[in-house]
Amino acid sequence: MNIALISEYLETYQGRDKFLKTLSYMAKFATLGVSSNETNKKLKIFSNQMNECRMILRLLNDIPMIHYAMKYKWKKEESDWLIRYAELIQILVDIIFCPIEHIFWAGKHKLIKINNEIWNNASTWLWIISLQLSLLKSLRKIKFNNYKIHLSETNYNTRLTLKAINKQKWNELLTCIRLILDISYAINYLPSGILWAGQLKTWHIGILGSLSSLIGLYQTFKKQEEHKNF
Repeated sequence: MNIALISEYLETYQGRDKFLKTLSYMAKFATLGVSSNETNKKLKIFSNQMNECRMILRLLNDIPMIHYAMKYKWKKEESDWLIRYAELIQILVDIIFCPIEHIFWAGKHKLIKINNEIWNNASTWLWIISLQLSLLKSLRKIKFNNYKIHLSETNYNTRLTLKAINKQKWNELLTCIRLILDISYAINYLPSGILWAGQLKTWHIGILGSLSSLIGLYQTFKKQEEHKNF
C-alpha cells in the first residue's frame, strides 16, 4: 500500500474518521485475546476514546450536511426513482441526526441536563435507519445495473464496458457487506428486547466493526489508486 495515499487520506476528515473507527473496533476485538482484567480495561478505554474523538469531530458536521443537501439536485441527481427517494430521505435523516447526537454529547458530559438514554436511543435509531437506506441504495444499484450488453464479444469497447460494470457491481457488493456488518452491531446499542440488542460481547462488536472498517479502507484506497493511475 502506497504511504503517500495513506498520508493524503489522513489529511481529510473522512480519512481520520475511518482510521479512528478501525482503531476503536480493533481494540474491542483485541479484548478476546487478553486474560488480564487490567489490559482488558485499557483496551476498552482506548476504544471509547477513539469513539469519543469521532463524536467530537462530528460536532462540525452540520454545515457540510446542510451544504450537501442544498447542492443536491432534488429531481435529477439519480436516474432511478428508488435510489433518488432513498437518498432524499437519508439526507433528511442525517440532518436530524447531527443535532440529536450533539445534544446527547452535551448531556453525556453534563453540559446540559437531559435524559441521556432517550437522546442516545434516538441517535442510534437514526444511525440504523441511515445505514438501512444506504444498503437499499446499494442493493438497488446492483439490480439496476444487472443487464447484459448484446454486442459482439470481440468488440473492444464492449469488453471495457463489461469490465467497468463488473467492477462497479463488486464494489457495491462490498458496500452491502460492509453495511450489513454495521447494522449488525448497531442493533446491539438499541434498548434491550429489540432483536439482539445488548446481547453481543465486546469482541463480537469488535470483529464486526473491524471487518466493516477494513472493507471501507480497502474500497477507498482501491479507488484512490485507480484514480492516480488514470
